[in-house]
Amino acid sequence: MKVSEIMVSNIASLAPEDTVAKAYSLMIDRSIHQVPVAENGRYIGMVFAKRLMASSAQPTSKLKSFIVNTSTLSPDDDVEKAAKLVIGSGNRALPVVDGKTAKLAGIVSETDIAQTADFGGATVDEVMSGAIVIEEDTLLADAVSKMRRYNISRLPVINEKGLLRGVMNILDAASIAAMPTERTSKSAGISGNKTKVKGDVKVKDIARRAVSVERGTRLNDLADNFKKSEEIIITGDGRPMGIVTPKDALEVILPKKGEPTIHMAHLEDAQERREIEEQLLKFLKKIQGKLGDIQSVIVYADKHKMRKYSVRCRLITAKSGVINAHAVGYDPITAAKGLIERLDRQIKAEHTQKVKGRQHRESARRA
Repeated sequence: MKVSEIMVSNIASLAPEDTVAKAYSLMIDRSIHQVPVAENGRYIGMVFAKRLMASSAQPTSKLKSFIVNTSTLSPDDDVEKAAKLVIGSGNRALPVVDGKTAKLAGIVSETDIAQTADFGGATVDEVMSGAIVIEEDTLLADAVSKMRRYNISRLPVINEKGLLRGVMNILDAASIAAMPTERTSKSAGISGNKTKVKGDVKVKDIARRAVSVERGTRLNDLADNFKKSEEIIITGDGRPMGIVTPKDALEVILPKKGEPTIHMAHLEDAQERREIEEQLLKFLKKIQGKLGDIQSVIVYADKHKMRKYSVRCRLITAKSGVINAHAVGYDPITAAKGLIERLDRQIKAEHTQKVKGRQHRESARRA
């Protein structure tokens, strides 16, 4: 199947001279987290809600200061290549560009690709991330700070008993940031330290109804769910246990090799990518066998202001599912070592739990 068969052709784009306020308005109206920027029909980059929220962008700021270069697809590329690029880029969608004219032809999202994929017998348990949650009475500014701290874009919302009440993401927060309301600064962003929204908006004021399924649900059964929502909350007894996005599901169909494969996203500097990869490869050789077969490692590395790096990792195994970790540092090696320390602690805990489980079963058999 070709990209041209699944891409969305009727897309909205913005120009470099358009404002941040216009970008927010378009994203909120269409429920999209990124918008392509074109000049005279030629694709030049993307603007992202998450990056705008993390910046000090004023509503009247021009988008040209916030355009990000991205990978592109051709209408003739196959869907498998599109899946690899979407995962490798870390973006929710990629533009489809005519190779001869550089004209913007369409856009392909992770959801579009997931609709075409066959995940076999894989279940949500194999790809879900642990749920980082937020209580419904929390101030919105604190929720946004939490998303920044963990470098994530969405949070399941719970009540005081820990039961799932809804979900919120960075675009929901942007809808408040874009409102013409008085703020303590001119920034369009929401931050616990920078900008407070008048009225002390709480999470429950913007939370949406969550789409949820039970553990054990097959990924092939989620097609209709992904049409309704970009995230599926995995629950047990009404409590959030994990979260699955279309991109998480697509990781199942990544090519499997004889040794673990590291897929790097976001970080563009080749030397910095190599430094992180080298640290992780040493670690993977050290722990291979403790968790069963490690199939792949998805790493999202971001470079922030003041040369601060954040690294988020999803380690996918054949038997233990997904292990997640996050770390920050002032250089790639420090961030990678911090990430490895967190992974190592989780893996040791997982290994210890398995050993105790075997000992318990052996004791039960003897009895």
